[in-house]
Amino acid sequence: MLEYYEKRCSEYEAIYAKPERQGCLAQLEQELCSLVAGKQVLEVACGTGFWTRRMANSAASLYASDASQQLALAARESCEGVNVQAGVVDVFSIPQREQFNCLVAGFFFSHVLVQERSSFLAGVAEALSPSSRVVLFDNRFVPGSSTPISRTTGTGDTYQNRSLVDGGSFEVLKNFPSTDQVASLLGELCSTVSTYENEYFWLVSGETLG
Repeated sequence: MLEYYEKRCSEYEAIYAKPERQGCLAQLEQELCSLVAGKQVLEVACGTGFWTRRMANSAASLYASDASQQLALAARESCEGVNVQAGVVDVFSIPQREQFNCLVAGFFFSHVLVQERSSFLAGVAEALSPSSRVVLFDNRFVPGSSTPISRTTGTGDTYQNRSLVDGGSFEVLKNFPSTDQVASLLGELCSTVSTYENEYFWLVSGETLG
């Protein structure tokens, strides 16, 4: 997965240019920025910084992190003129970060195995102080716009075959949980869980328990 996203770095943001998704993207951005406004944000799996740039002017502070140092640096460099810090963080082993009161994971939950979802979210909750905000958002599967599912495992995990401009091909884990499924899982660790969805995207947020 990491090799795929590093090789895809230069073409990663092309996915956001799909004409049919523009209105829904704008709505998602508005929801996200309202949730991070005034917060000390730790963004995990930041990729090339598409969402980093959109949160930067709303958040009080922003630390963009990724498992890839290449991508974390790309995210920071894309935020010209905005004070954004960046570094490497393993999302399955996030160190406790008391300086942050909000964690954002965009377009990552779909890359978590079904059997690892609960442990991932438990690690997120443990890394934050009580009453911190957790924000997750991702794709919905839309036939004709989403890449077709190429394989489904016995545990319910789904995969897509993806090609790069250079001709490389990768099989990528890409699950499409329902908003209710994500809200139920987050509700085990957070209070005041809220949901938002439109045709192409969903967002779920909550406050860690005190």
